[in-house]
Amino acid sequence: MQSSKKKSLSDQRGFTLLEMLIVISIAGVLAAVAVPRFNNAIIMANTSRVQADLQVLNSAIVMYQAENGKYPAAVGDLENYVMNISGVKPPKGKCQLRDGNSIDVTDTAYSLGKDGAEATCQGKTLSEFGRKE
Repeated sequence: MQSSKKKSLSDQRGFTLLEMLIVISIAGVLAAVAVPRFNNAIIMANTSRVQADLQVLNSAIVMYQAENGKYPAAVGDLENYVMNISGVKPPKGKCQLRDGNSIDVTDTAYSLGKDGAEATCQGKTLSEFGRKE
């Protein structure tokens, strides 16, 4: 009976250490390539969202100014022009600026520029967001 146990154990095949090292190395290389690309995709998605939001807010500012003859005092004044204005917030995370830098957007809300003619995100206007030209 012991000889049959030994034979069945020796017939079993497993992975060698070399095979395991090769698989782990390949997974490490793939992760090293994929993670930076994934992070860049998130940054560009955040940037696109901020650009879209600022464009909508800027359009609402133009409509507000056309109807009222003055610029709004706060983003909340645009509630008749933007649906759920209180829910329009920038995404958390990094956003790309055209000058090549990035900013980390935290729990801030959109605001208006000094004269109220343009919406901003952390003091940056629509034209300042995007890929480096």
